[in-house]
Amino acid sequence: MKRKKLSLVILSIVLGITLILCYSIAEQLLTVKRKCAIARTGPGSYYPSIAELPEGMNINVLEEKNGWYKIMIDTLTGYVSKKVTEGKTEKEDIFSQMASQEATIRVSQVGLSAGIKGFGEKFSKRLKGDPEFLELALSYQIDPSKYRQFKKATYTYFDINKIQKQIELPPSEIPLFFSFSEEGMGLGIASKISELGVYQNKSVQDYVNYVGHLVVEASDAYDISFKFFILNIPYANAYSCPGGIVFITKGMLENLQSEAELACVLGHEIAHIARYHGMKELEERKVEIIAEDSFMELDEMSDTLFATEEDTTYKDVEAELEDMALSIYDDIFAGRLEEYEDEADELGLLYAARAGYSPYAMQDLLSRMSAEGVTSNNEHYTKDQIVWRKQLIRNFLDSKKFPEGLLRNEQRLKKYLGNL
Repeated sequence: MKRKKLSLVILSIVLGITLILCYSIAEQLLTVKRKCAIARTGPGSYYPSIAELPEGMNINVLEEKNGWYKIMIDTLTGYVSKKVTEGKTEKEDIFSQMASQEATIRVSQVGLSAGIKGFGEKFSKRLKGDPEFLELALSYQIDPSKYRQFKKATYTYFDINKIQKQIELPPSEIPLFFSFSEEGMGLGIASKISELGVYQNKSVQDYVNYVGHLVVEASDAYDISFKFFILNIPYANAYSCPGGIVFITKGMLENLQSEAELACVLGHEIAHIARYHGMKELEERKVEIIAEDSFMELDEMSDTLFATEEDTTYKDVEAELEDMALSIYDDIFAGRLEEYEDEADELGLLYAARAGYSPYAMQDLLSRMSAEGVTSNNEHYTKDQIVWRKQLIRNFLDSKKFPEGLLRNEQRLKKYLGNL
């Protein structure tokens, strides 16, 4: 009996040591290699942010799943995108990083939102946008548990991981993240677009956001905080703003006949943001205004920049940035450059397909809009442009091989949009 007890004790010790070793092997020490590294309460950009991690900080990685790391810093547990640890830092030596890294992190959703809101208010005022939309955009959040239920129902009989492995995305040198000042600029631009009228129906908006986030998660911009809103106008259109705000019109929703069509339209707008189209047109001008990485520096000096109306220290810079916001708004509202539209069409179809939706649905939508003479207030959904886009999309789809059985989901779209 004693021998048996001793054997059990030894076995328990061995198992304990094994578990400790497995935990130690699983845990990694990685370094944050970019600015605007946001820790969230869960593994997705739709979860609330809880901290901004400074570049150069070391983080304990507990596990990795679907492009997100579960991390622990002191007593804080959260999730960060794998992308924040990729690339290079100025200091390659891990010990020098540890010696010089910042000891604190900026914590709280309120604090992060306040900085973005400060920039947003300034740009909104210059553009004469709707200040109430700023509050709406910052406060809107989907319920993560309800979204997970929606996602589970979507992929119940569907291996989405297998689909995504079969559909590769083209490489990109675009940074795929926005500084807080750029996000604030996008918020200000969105406030101007929102003056067309925001359609507020929570069940419909949540549904659009659920589908939108399925596409976002399948994209290479999965850690950008996207939010989707509905414009209460009869024209068929959609708009995207730097930082992640996307608008789709009620007129466009009324023309959709499947969830796959919705995914393709949203994928197009997500691609504009993922490829930095709104900002890229003015990148050269931005560099002329202030030094490289200036928008990052503006984030750090935002209290000075937007402190009071009398503060003139950065007035010239401020005026230039406000002019940039106005120029970007004009491009978004009137219609982007054709080369950007072509890239967004192709990339958006890949995003939608990786989310499990048939990219051929976009052909159906454009053909129907052309045949029915659907009106739009943007040049890229006019009849002539639709003819051009249909041919481009047909050529692109013919050049690719997509998995069979991708989703259409006509009935679920009718169920949710029956409340329009």
